[in-house]
Amino acid sequence: MAEVLFDDSARRVQVVDDPEARQYVLYVDGTQAGTLSYRIVGERRVLGHTEVDETYRGRGFAQILIQVVLDDLRERQQKATVYCPAVDRFIKQHVKYADVIDPSHPGIWFASEAGSPTA
Repeated sequence: MAEVLFDDSARRVQVVDDPEARQYVLYVDGTQAGTLSYRIVGERRVLGHTEVDETYRGRGFAQILIQVVLDDLRERQQKATVYCPAVDRFIKQHVKYADVIDPSHPGIWFASEAGSPTA
């Protein structure tokens, strides 16, 4: 059963975890505007692909979706493996979310110091 993770009625934006479809879904004005797919492997989520419909691009909706997902994982004390370039970029721009990454299974994500990979 889908679970609402974020509901901003002022902006008419909602993010829902749909475990049957294995994706987080972003709704704008009640219309599906984007998704972030995932798989569950053990206790972690493997984040696969973020997609925002072209009608909604350029308005920060992907950022909202990714932030809500990472906040939810942190709250549940779950780790993530990242294979989505958009999530990878988001975490590199918001390094406070690096703690959500599973250090044993980071996926494409890696921390960098002075531009060089460390993991």
